[in-house]
Amino acid sequence: MTAQDKILYVANKLGLTSLQNMQASTGAVYDVDTEASGQIFSNATRHVNPSVANIADNQFEVNEALLIETVGFYGRIADSQGTLAGFVNNLQTTYGSSFVIVYDIIIGNKRVQKDTPVFGSGSPYCFATNAIRLTNFEEDPNDLVFAPRHQVYSEAVGILIPPQVQFYVEYRLFNVVTGAQIPISVDAQIGCYLYGTKVLLNFNTSI
Repeated sequence: MTAQDKILYVANKLGLTSLQNMQASTGAVYDVDTEASGQIFSNATRHVNPSVANIADNQFEVNEALLIETVGFYGRIADSQGTLAGFVNNLQTTYGSSFVIVYDIIIGNKRVQKDTPVFGSGSPYCFATNAIRLTNFEEDPNDLVFAPRHQVYSEAVGILIPPQVQFYVEYRLFNVVTGAQIPISVDAQIGCYLYGTKVLLNFNTSI
């Protein structure tokens, strides 16, 4: 079943007959938990800075929807941190190499994805963030360092957010070695993006 088939199937179940007249394209929404509350997108109405969020509300308009294919998490340095404010932050720098993000996706009053782990490092490799990069290539072409990337993600999600239904993400941080919950840092904020196939308003048929 293609992404378009999934969108139309859910739309028909919800009685959204006009959704088939809309146009679909790759799209993404993102937001940052600036309050260290453990929720993302629920406070998007208060985030007007594009470095924090690209949506003004945590629900889509009429005939607008998103089929989530990837859920990604990343670090952002808080606005209070001077010249580095707003920069993408290395998650492992703050939370260590043994952290795991466990998240839920809530659409309306339903928890459609629950207790899903995204590991900061290691196996399974589709969730891993480790990478080899060059640090000082001009002086030493063999100078390699084992460095984590700035994001962790889960692929092949396949969940549709329909029009005019509120959605948000809840997350917790744990140490996979000790099992202890890790406090969320106010200075090293956690952001989330939902990436996939987005249905957009088609003004030729909507006006």
